[in-house]
Amino acid sequence: MTPDGITTEDWDRVHELALEVANSSGESDDVATESASRRLLALLDALQKKYGPLPTLLATRADYVDTSEERDYWLSAAYEQARVWSDKKNLVWISSSLAALHLEDLGDPVKGAEWLARLHEQLQATPDASEFEEAGRLQVILEGLLEPPQNKQMQRTRRG
Repeated sequence: MTPDGITTEDWDRVHELALEVANSSGESDDVATESASRRLLALLDALQKKYGPLPTLLATRADYVDTSEERDYWLSAAYEQARVWSDKKNLVWISSSLAALHLEDLGDPVKGAEWLARLHEQLQATPDASEFEEAGRLQVILEGLLEPPQNKQMQRTRRG
């Protein structure tokens, strides 16, 4: 069962389709990837009708949308639902995903720092070794984004 109450049987169906998406994507089979992605999104729709807008479903949907803006929308909705349900594990995982999205994909140090701070807060309440490691990795990215551009240019010039 997921932290927010989705049965193992239902979650296994999501997992199987997610693997199908990953495998077909790895084989560069665009038609199969698109087909599996559509079936996965349809399954997530059906599960949302069954369970409601649970954080696990919303965050999973974020992994299969086309744009960073859509990903931000679904992850933010998932975070809000996790907050409402006091779902501590999902609060950690989703804040980590949002920090990574804003720092890595969008290059936004302001929102990235906000989500990284939330991740640190969540990790205080719900420690997770792999997410502590991820927070450290994201901190390095944030520091790189905050470094003044002229210093980056000077460093490149000095290195040759």
